[in-house]
Amino acid sequence: MSDSFVLFEVDMPVVRRLFAGTSLESAYSGRDNAFNFMRLCFALLVIVGHAAILGWGPGREPVVIPFDTGGVAVTGFFGLSGFLISYSGRRSSPLRYIWHRMLRIFPGYWVCLAASAFVLAPLLFWHEHGTLSGFRSAGPGPLGYIYHNFLTDQRQADVAHVTGVAPYPNALNGSLWTLKSELTCYLLVLALAVTLILRRARWVVLLLGAAMFSVVVYDTFSDPVAPGPIADVGPITLPILGTYQLFYLWAFGLAFVLGMIADVYRDKIPLNDTLGVTALVLSVLSLYLNLPLFGPCIVAYVYLLLWAGVRLPKALRKIGRRNDYSYGVYIYAFPAQQALAILGVPRFGWTFYLLTSVVAALILAVCSWYLVEKPALRAKHWSPGRRSKPSADVPASELPPAADPSQESAPHVPAPRLPESVEPEPA
Repeated sequence: MSDSFVLFEVDMPVVRRLFAGTSLESAYSGRDNAFNFMRLCFALLVIVGHAAILGWGPGREPVVIPFDTGGVAVTGFFGLSGFLISYSGRRSSPLRYIWHRMLRIFPGYWVCLAASAFVLAPLLFWHEHGTLSGFRSAGPGPLGYIYHNFLTDQRQADVAHVTGVAPYPNALNGSLWTLKSELTCYLLVLALAVTLILRRARWVVLLLGAAMFSVVVYDTFSDPVAPGPIADVGPITLPILGTYQLFYLWAFGLAFVLGMIADVYRDKIPLNDTLGVTALVLSVLSLYLNLPLFGPCIVAYVYLLLWAGVRLPKALRKIGRRNDYSYGVYIYAFPAQQALAILGVPRFGWTFYLLTSVVAALILAVCSWYLVEKPALRAKHWSPGRRSKPSADVPASELPPAADPSQESAPHVPAPRLPESVEPEPA
C-alpha cells in the first residue's frame, strides 16, 4: 500500500506536466491564428467530396472516399463560427452585430445568385440548345431564382432546367442550403446577447450545450452507424426561416454552441498538446467508426480545431490573414463543378475534373473577394449620420484583435453530402 502511495505521489507531477498549459484566452490571438487557412482547407475538402457525385452521379462514383468529407468540413466551420461569432455578440451592440453579419454573408451571396441566374444559366442553356430562344419560358426563371432564394432558404433549385442533363440533376448550387442554419445560429447569438446571457450568465450556454450533447449521445447509441431518431423526425419548418433537416440543424448547431462555450469559458479552458493529440485521436476514431458528424466525439473535434488554430506553424497562420477566399470557394464551387460536368470534363478522369474544379472555384473566389466581399467589408464601421470610416485594406480574417472586438470573421459553411433521400435541398 505504501509503495503504491509513493508511486502515485511521484507520478502526479508528471501528470500535471502532461496536462499543464496556458488557457485558451492567453494562447489565442485575433490575428495570429490559422483559422482562415483551416477554412480554406475545409472549402477545398468539400470540392473533393462533391467531385465524384457531381461528375458521375449518385451510385456511379469512380472514387469512394471512406469518410464524409463534407461533414468534416461543415462541422468544423460551425465550431469555429461559434467561437468567433460569440465574441462578436459579447462585444458588439446588437445593431452593429447584425450589420457585420449581413455585410459578411449577403453581398457575396446575392451576387452569386445573380451570376448563377443571369450568366451561368443562360450559358448552359445556350450550350444545350444552341440558342437563348425560349430560355425565359423553359422553366423556373432567373428572377424567381433570386426571389425564392433571397434570404438563404433555397426554394428554387434550378433555372430553366439547365442542370437537368447533369449527372447530378436539378441543382444549380446545392451547397447554399447550409447558410440558412448558419444564420439561425447567428440569431441564437443575438438572442443570448440581447438578454445579456453571454456576458452575465455564461452557464446558460454551457447548459444548452450539455442538453444538445445528451441528445446526440442518445442518438448515436440508438444507431451508431447512421443518423438515428433525430433524423427520423424529418424536415421541420420554422416561421420566416424556412424548412430544415432536423438532424443537420441539431448537429451543426451543437458544434456552434460548443464553439460558443469555448469563447465564454476561454479563461478556464486549458490549451495544451496532450489534449490536442487526444482530441485528434478521438476525431479520427469517430471517422473510422463512421459516427455521423463525429457523434459524441464532436466535443473533441471542436477542441482539436481551436488547438490547431493556435499550434499550426506560423507560415500557415499567415495564409488568408488579409485576403480570405474561403467563402467565395464555398459559394461558387458547386455551380462551377456542375458547369464542368455538363461540359463533359469528367471524361478526362476524376483527378483532372477535381483539379479543374479547384482552379475554377479559386478564380471565382478571388473575383468575389476583390469585387464584392472586400468592398462590402469596408462599410463595417458605417453608422447612420456619419460617413464610413476609410479603410484601404480590410483584414481578410476579420478576426477580433484585442483593440477592436468588432472585427470578427463569419465562417463559411460548405455543405456535406446529404443522403439521397433528402429531397428539398441537394448537396
